[in-house]
Amino acid sequence: MSSTLLHHDQFSFDGGPTLPGFEAVSSLRSSSSAFSRDYDHARRKFRHAVPDAREYSLPELLTPQGSPLAIDVGWFGDRSAECLLVVISGTHGPEGHCGSAIQLDWLNCLKPDDLPQGVAILFIHALNPYGFAWDRRVTQEGCDLNRNFIDFSAGVPSNPGFDELREYLVPITLEGPAFEVAQEAIQAFRLRNGETAFQVARKAGQYSDPLGMFFGGFEPAWSAQVLDKIAVDYKLTERNFLAVIDVHTGLGPYGYGELQSEHKATSASHLIAENMFGPTVTSADIGTSTSIPIEGTLQLYWERLLGDGNYLYLCLEYGTFDTAAAQRVLLADQWLHVHGGGDRTSARGLQIREQMRDHFCPADPIWQEAVLFRARQVLRQTLVGLTGKTTNPPGPY
Repeated sequence: MSSTLLHHDQFSFDGGPTLPGFEAVSSLRSSSSAFSRDYDHARRKFRHAVPDAREYSLPELLTPQGSPLAIDVGWFGDRSAECLLVVISGTHGPEGHCGSAIQLDWLNCLKPDDLPQGVAILFIHALNPYGFAWDRRVTQEGCDLNRNFIDFSAGVPSNPGFDELREYLVPITLEGPAFEVAQEAIQAFRLRNGETAFQVARKAGQYSDPLGMFFGGFEPAWSAQVLDKIAVDYKLTERNFLAVIDVHTGLGPYGYGELQSEHKATSASHLIAENMFGPTVTSADIGTSTSIPIEGTLQLYWERLLGDGNYLYLCLEYGTFDTAAAQRVLLADQWLHVHGGGDRTSARGLQIREQMRDHFCPADPIWQEAVLFRARQVLRQTLVGLTGKTTNPPGPY
């Protein structure tokens, strides 16, 4: 049995050592200060918590309030640390409300001395700042960032199911005859091919229609290019091991944070994830995840950068509402962009933006408390696991 597995009993609240001072602030009380009303508010709080954060500005575009857009990156701990926990918020726009709250909660709870020797944390705040600020899942280029990390030079994956349903997935109206025709075509596809085939067609990723759902792009997005700069600026390839936690919302049971591995189930990195987190890790590759296998995820970026076994990449996916609700709100958002004029400051645009925020980050304090509670569990498990990846790991942490 690995030394990491031996530490699993240390994650309980009522037995075994915990991070010094880490339980001093209740997650319920923290939720009121950690969650933010909009991107500008979240960014100000993050910059206040990490005054020396590095800014990667998105040129020309502004927030709805007229403020600049940027990815902010903060370092916490020893600059020479061998092992890093990298935590990402805002890959999918409004999901950044949740990810930012987790980052702020950790910054509020932790002190540098709480970190194991040789371990530090890299906070990447608002990887998709345009989507976060304007309540869009996609980037300013209109692409789903978590479908954008394919090797474009090798050609793009096909999605024949999407090609068949393309005209029906974003109908010209959201009600009336045209909408009903689209729904009937989708239902017929489901009956012929099954629900999984429909979900693959709809959201596994497509690379042909920039106005379609779950478009992966024609080239690396601006955010993907900034990741390359971050990797150089923080010497990520020179570290011994990276554990990357990318916070998402919208799939799974309400308030529960599922650790989704997007590695192949036979890979060294997936086995490391299982050793570090135990049976809470799920896998789309073997069908235990609430997510289907998708194309072009961030996992491919870290794989190319570091190589199998030198990192792990997990989505910390928090459930909100059911799949049908997600489909409705994402359809309305895409419809506004394609057929509704695209004005996100209009009455209809503001309504859709509010629906996006409500779906991907419920204002319910019980949901928010559950989010922070689970995130602190994941933080403790990750820091314990990373101690075994340092050159000279200490004794039981």
